[in-house]
Amino acid sequence: MAQYKLNNILIPEELPLIALKNTVLFPKVVIPLIVQRPKSVGALDAAMAQEKLVFFVTQKNIEDNVHSNDLFRVGTIGRIVAVFKLPDGSSKIDVEGLTRAKLNQIVAEEPFFRVKCEPAPTEEFSGDNLAEKALSRLVIDQFRQIAELKAFSHISPEITYMMSQLKDVNQVISLITINLNLEIQDQQLILETENSYEALKKLNFFLTRELEILEAEKSVAKETKKQIGKMQKELFLREQLKSIEKELGVEDEKDEFNVIRTKIESAGMPKEVKDKALKELNRLSKMPPFNPEGSYLRTYLDVLIDLPWSRKTKEKIDLKEAEKILNHDHYGLFKVKERILEYLAVQKQVGKLKGPILCLAGPPGTGKTSIGQSIARALGRKFIRVSLGGLRDEAEIRGHRRTYVGAMPGRIIQGINTVGVKNPVFMLDEIDKIGMDFRGDPSAALLEALDPQQNNAFSDHYLEMPFDLSEVLFITTANTLETIPPALRDRLEIIHFPGYTEQEKFQIAKNFLIPKLFGDHGLKKRALSFNDSALSDIIHKHTREAGVRDLERQLAAIIRKVTRKLVESPSHKQVVINKNVIHQYLGPEKYSHQIAETKDEIGVVTGLGWTPVGGEVFPIEVTKIPGRGRLILTGQLGTVMKESAQIALSFARAYVKKYGVTEDFNKDDIHIHVPSGAIKKDGPSAGIAMTTALISIFLKKPVKKEVCMTGEVTLRGKVMEIGGLKEKILAAHRAGLKIAVVPLENKKDMEDIPKEIKKDIKFSFAKTMEDVLKIALK
Repeated sequence: MAQYKLNNILIPEELPLIALKNTVLFPKVVIPLIVQRPKSVGALDAAMAQEKLVFFVTQKNIEDNVHSNDLFRVGTIGRIVAVFKLPDGSSKIDVEGLTRAKLNQIVAEEPFFRVKCEPAPTEEFSGDNLAEKALSRLVIDQFRQIAELKAFSHISPEITYMMSQLKDVNQVISLITINLNLEIQDQQLILETENSYEALKKLNFFLTRELEILEAEKSVAKETKKQIGKMQKELFLREQLKSIEKELGVEDEKDEFNVIRTKIESAGMPKEVKDKALKELNRLSKMPPFNPEGSYLRTYLDVLIDLPWSRKTKEKIDLKEAEKILNHDHYGLFKVKERILEYLAVQKQVGKLKGPILCLAGPPGTGKTSIGQSIARALGRKFIRVSLGGLRDEAEIRGHRRTYVGAMPGRIIQGINTVGVKNPVFMLDEIDKIGMDFRGDPSAALLEALDPQQNNAFSDHYLEMPFDLSEVLFITTANTLETIPPALRDRLEIIHFPGYTEQEKFQIAKNFLIPKLFGDHGLKKRALSFNDSALSDIIHKHTREAGVRDLERQLAAIIRKVTRKLVESPSHKQVVINKNVIHQYLGPEKYSHQIAETKDEIGVVTGLGWTPVGGEVFPIEVTKIPGRGRLILTGQLGTVMKESAQIALSFARAYVKKYGVTEDFNKDDIHIHVPSGAIKKDGPSAGIAMTTALISIFLKKPVKKEVCMTGEVTLRGKVMEIGGLKEKILAAHRAGLKIAVVPLENKKDMEDIPKEIKKDIKFSFAKTMEDVLKIALK
């Protein structure tokens, strides 16, 4: 082909070629390009050295390594208007499209493409053709509508105005095509069209399609806007997507909801719970994605799914093995062990038995909490413990209603959920220390959970569905029963922990505490040994408690010191603890061998009392001083104890008149004092002790120092039954007392007194004050 002349520009037959990715160059427009591939850079350099003309052809793919087969056969001859060198070695160029051209022959591929091309300008239609003129106006008007709908942000009003003023239809076609964001294949199709009328028809098709899409978007946006109002932009876009899917009939199944539905089906829920869960899941699936209630509902469904509606531990009902486990873990506690073995025996016979509600009541350190784990081991069940000490909010037991932010199930349902089975051993620790305030009474909320007749349908406010607690073995612990409300106490099977005798403490220390402490301190058994006499001295002279916590602390103190000695002096192979070295490890004796009175005194009697932490021994002191016949009481005595003192004084005054005492009681004040004035004391059981001390003062007869007593007194001098006898006698034994005066009605309680204590203490049973005074006074 000879050289071609266009607008006074001479176009040679052979030109360098630059392949374009994702871009089509049209005639009569200027576009920017980045040139960075080696072949493209070579072609650019060759063009700049000559006429600045390049044949631009779009490649069929986006590969960097281009071959001749990858090129379309129609492109545009362009002139380089400007070149800007970039720091990375590439160039930014502005190119003006001159004319459409056909690729005839590839002359060379290396070091860049050189080709022979033939200019093929698009044929323009005649200005007299009305159909063609109308089509041109239609295309320009369609483009204006698209611009007004702001479908493409880069189309400014100036561009649409300029198009309406253009006379060159091919320039109009080029400008509309590059501003319409068509696919590369569609742009290439328009470029390859040989006459402008056909090109306008194709452009009209693409514009019509774009307008229909925009109208559909507008319709969807309008419908969505009515539904959601002023919701967030992201939510608005999601609703658009939903509306489009609805219009197209596409059902979008959410995998996550299917997973939740499957979990609900396989969770073993009762029918009503399952129906409720599926209903809530259906509600969740219809919620907008960012609705805050959605997260609460999802959490609720997770709780329902995770709860063990039908999962339970298979019990190992082997009475001998259970008894072996209980005896291995705890010394003594025969009543507790007996009750558990009875439960197991009945369970084995019946097959299914509602769990008893046991309450282990006794002083601290007596093994109430730890025996819960042993019971679980003996039954082969899982164990969960919840401490109720200081609890004041009813919602902690029954759960919060789901309307509250941060709502969650109550402690019982949470515990069941944590342990993962519906028949655990569930320990409610410190049930006597539950409080109450304006938020309700937690002990009242426990009534339903701890009632075997009702707890098969326990209602938690959060779940709003009944949960079966009938297979749970509830064990509660308490230091005192006085603070437990009567309605709750009525549901509990009380098992008293009276405290340990010194012999029991000796066995517990030797067989349980010392091996445990050896393990805790990494000490080998042969490195340290305790003599029996040393162990007895530690119990007797360094502890005075109902339980064994302080004993464990004293033993731990010795073991720590021995461990340090062995570490610092490896030459020490073994340490023996005897009664002579205890002082080195524990210091001076904390308690005297005998805290009872050391001599017979007038007006001083040793009384026995009960506290939540065990029995106590305390002296009752009475003195007579000149005054006006008043009764003075000191030592922080409670109301009942004050009334008991008044009764004792009235009886004593009447009684001593039989013995010829004629003094005027109105001339002397009587002062009764119970030492340890910082500790509050109450109850009627010091009645006979106060009466004895008063009569001792009036008759001027001393009270035997080895005698202690407990019992309530009436105005007629009768001795009434009292409670907590075992704890009181244990305290008397620790104090070294030899004679105990107790009410005759308490004789039945002697079965609970250990044999070794009966050997050391002589018991006298009193029906009246006459019986008491015969034994107590010298």
